[in-house]
Amino acid sequence: WAIATDDGVPPLYNELQVQEDIGVIAPSQPSAAYAASDMTCEAYDYDKVNLVLDWCGSTVGGSGKVGEVSYGIDWLLPVLDSVDEGDYVKIPDFGGGICDMKIFDVTSDGSIAVGTGNTRRGEKAFVADRNVLDADGVPIPVQLTIQDAVTLQTLRSSSAKAVSSDGLIIAGYGSTKRANRAFVTTVLDAYTDPITLESYILPMLGGGKFAEAYAMTPDGAIIAGRSDSPKGPQACIWFVDDTTGEWLVKGLGGLSKQTLNSKATGIAYRLGSLVGDLIVVGYSQSILYPSEAFVWTGNSVLEDDEIGYFYDLEYILTKTGAGEISLMGSDWVLIEATGISAAGDRIVGWGVNPEGG
Repeated sequence: WAIATDDGVPPLYNELQVQEDIGVIAPSQPSAAYAASDMTCEAYDYDKVNLVLDWCGSTVGGSGKVGEVSYGIDWLLPVLDSVDEGDYVKIPDFGGGICDMKIFDVTSDGSIAVGTGNTRRGEKAFVADRNVLDADGVPIPVQLTIQDAVTLQTLRSSSAKAVSSDGLIIAGYGSTKRANRAFVTTVLDAYTDPITLESYILPMLGGGKFAEAYAMTPDGAIIAGRSDSPKGPQACIWFVDDTTGEWLVKGLGGLSKQTLNSKATGIAYRLGSLVGDLIVVGYSQSILYPSEAFVWTGNSVLEDDEIGYFYDLEYILTKTGAGEISLMGSDWVLIEATGISAAGDRIVGWGVNPEGG
């Protein structure tokens, strides 16, 4: 589904009110949406009642199932009472009938999608350019084999979770003999066979056994996810050291100081902010709940510069007055923050409302 408010203006702190079914590719078949591209205009008309569903140039990426086959889906227009040709673009599997294709992220203009599909050897990351088509006019998913440029270690499987705004930098995670490892790869030449990549397996926190990347800044310079540590898995960011040119990892902590269990799901720049140039959202185990949405702010430095904070999102909203304005505040339990806008001014996620829903 897609969401908006009745007046077309995003809410300050409120439930998203209008749900619009966009994913019925086949009757009674499941579908899911994971990402959306930027809007291309400032003003648009959105009228749910009269079915004026203007997305202002934005497209939605996800997956849809037809029979026993699951495809990556890029919705271009809302699917209303019937599915019309041109409403969506379908990303096929790699061949061999092993499907379960999912789009997890798209570029700012929606032309390039990244995600995961299945092969007989397991999951495989892919990138698909909507403008590069086969003889039948269908986008071609290109498999990504992740081999570290320094150690030459190759991940057994891979899943692409995030892509930069220009489509050239991709991050995610893949498996080794022991555990999952986060990776980042740069597309050097998309038109060779196989695709030419420069890949790096990202470091783990000291004592950690696994790491996974889930999000990145629009320019791909800073990546967010989680890494295992002696105290448990914790949200973290990766960035390149200006001196050595090597990727570094910084643990962000969690809402519980004794046992860590946190994960970063979104990241954005807030340049010039007094609490740091970065804002990261996700969810973390806390003293009260197995999971609460969090907000971290700070800078991409290893040393503690005493700038920024790590708080639960509900605390931030009530402290700033947003929760009080909407008459919600502490009556909500915000379980997970699942994403943040590129400007860092809109956070989405889910939680339990005062009615228990």
